[in-house]
Amino acid sequence: MKLAFLELCGFRGYSKLTRIDFADAFTVIDGRNGTGKSTIFDAIEFALTGTLSKYDDAKADGETVADYLWWKGEGPSPVDRYVEVGFRLDDRLVSVRRGQFDEPKADALVTLTECLCDTRIAPASPLKRLCESAIIRDEHITSLSLDLKETERYALLRNALGANDADAWIARGAQLVSLAKRRTGLAQQDVTAANSEVAAAGKRLDATRATLVADATVAESVERLRGFANTGVPPDEIGGPVRARMAAISAEIEAFQTLSASWATAESERSRIPSLTRALDGANLEKSAAAAALQTLLATPDTDAATFLTSDAQDLVSLIRLGRNLGLREGHCPLCMKGQSHEEFEQGLQNAEGVARRLNEAAVRAAEREQERQVATRRLDTASRSVETAEAARTAAARLVDSFDRQREAQGVAPDATLVEVKDRVDKLRQSLTNAQKDLRILDTLKFNVELERSQRADADARNRVTRAQEKYGRALNTEAAAQALHDAARRAASETLDLRLERVLPLMSELYRRLRPHPYWTDIEYSIRGDVRRFLKLQVGDELNPQFLFSSGQRRATGLAFLLSVNLSLAWSQWRTILLDDPVQHVDDFRTVHLAELAAQLVAEGRQIVCAVEDAALADLLCRRLPVRRLGEAKRVTVGPDADGAVALLVDRAVAPVVSSSLVGRTEHSATG
Repeated sequence: MKLAFLELCGFRGYSKLTRIDFADAFTVIDGRNGTGKSTIFDAIEFALTGTLSKYDDAKADGETVADYLWWKGEGPSPVDRYVEVGFRLDDRLVSVRRGQFDEPKADALVTLTECLCDTRIAPASPLKRLCESAIIRDEHITSLSLDLKETERYALLRNALGANDADAWIARGAQLVSLAKRRTGLAQQDVTAANSEVAAAGKRLDATRATLVADATVAESVERLRGFANTGVPPDEIGGPVRARMAAISAEIEAFQTLSASWATAESERSRIPSLTRALDGANLEKSAAAAALQTLLATPDTDAATFLTSDAQDLVSLIRLGRNLGLREGHCPLCMKGQSHEEFEQGLQNAEGVARRLNEAAVRAAEREQERQVATRRLDTASRSVETAEAARTAAARLVDSFDRQREAQGVAPDATLVEVKDRVDKLRQSLTNAQKDLRILDTLKFNVELERSQRADADARNRVTRAQEKYGRALNTEAAAQALHDAARRAASETLDLRLERVLPLMSELYRRLRPHPYWTDIEYSIRGDVRRFLKLQVGDELNPQFLFSSGQRRATGLAFLLSVNLSLAWSQWRTILLDDPVQHVDDFRTVHLAELAAQLVAEGRQIVCAVEDAALADLLCRRLPVRRLGEAKRVTVGPDADGAVALLVDRAVAPVVSSSLVGRTEHSATG
């Protein structure tokens, strides 16, 4: 299966519809930097996988390469946005198309995968693995070969060569190990729990043995408890009446404690009742006197007359002042126009002033009576409040004393009993309760013989469970060890199987290394695989020297090319006969470029298809001269660059003519016949 064509529109830097038809043997693509050479390889990978692996999920400012897959430049928008790649096998053509909003049809991908891969031995995600091995990019030549860690280098080869059923066995082994570890953990938990039960059973057994009491002591306790509960029931039935009696005594003690707490307060209030009664009587007398005084004052005229009298006096004084200021007017009074002498007018003013003084004195007496009524009213209010306060205090004291007396009577305490007598009674009740509790605990030892047997059986059962749990834990450990051994064996067998497959890859890498001749002194490269379960692939030259740190950038690139080409050529599951080289000669001198051209020519001669992109047009010419062309149409030379509108397009697309290999044969034959 070889690459037939690539058609892209609106993808990356290609705004116009562009189609490249690839030759069966090789196609050399040249163009300056930024003219879209690498985009051709990106488009092939994107059409097959839907991603561009070279960006490795890079992100910047919240953006990814997915935001830049399609045309974003200035100018007219593309008429469409899609990528389509086609493959041919003899006369059969298979293609897959992927657009900006259209995913390829599932059956088309399945058909293409079956054509490009041997699905029986292909690894997971075979199209992605194919692109990783078939597309050899300039920026990844060393990072995917010499610069890899030894474990990653081995994993790269392992993934490229394809999976076998060992992966399934390894997964099953890992699952068995996980299950075995879980079972071991559960068994260990059982052992821990069983040991805890043994410890608890031992403590219960020791406690039971420590509480055993002599029979005589038990009999004495039973008699005391019968007297305490006032019952003659058998020992095994006495617990209920005793506990009921203990509850009653506890309630009685609590009641006595409440009574004792309120004793002093009640007696104090009792002693205050006579004085409170006298205070109430005095308050009632004061209230009666205040009410009588107020009634007497209320019998006098209305207090508003004082206001009127004061007002009349003020008006009269004002009139007198006005008359005196005006004086007689032509022998007449200026106020009443009555004819008067000066002496009569002055005598009249003096008489009016006397009337004003009498009116003022009456107002003062009225105001004094009003003040006396207010004082009497306040006295009555104060006396009423004093009566209410005295009555409330006497009622509260009487209520508290009455409540205390009822409580004391309910507890059977005589009225003449003292607080000391009540406390003595409480102490006796407490002592009887304590004695009953002790006797009850002793009585409980009757059950301890049965409890002792039960504790002994529980201890024996717990020890048996420990034994069984330990046996189960031992079996779980053995199972875990066996599962781990099986898992390691599966991984080891997979590694050994892969080593057998690597025996043809790594010698091929050594052969390609000798063909490319990266270093003039170290003409051979060696490899070594180490590790039992975790595998390491080491590359070395000379006396175990690491070329990663020894070679120049051009030498490392040539060595990396040998490694990646050997990986591609060794894919037993790949049916894709195309190798895509994206500018593989960066930092490689002309001498090694010729070696690469010779190696590519050998690959083309063996039926491989080469698609190689380079920047230098002269280098493209060299490759076209070096690569074998047997017939017209078998090889092509393509140049990409900006067209008249500034858009990326195919500037040159021509077939490479075959080299004439028999130009002298005819003349020789003619001479011989001649």
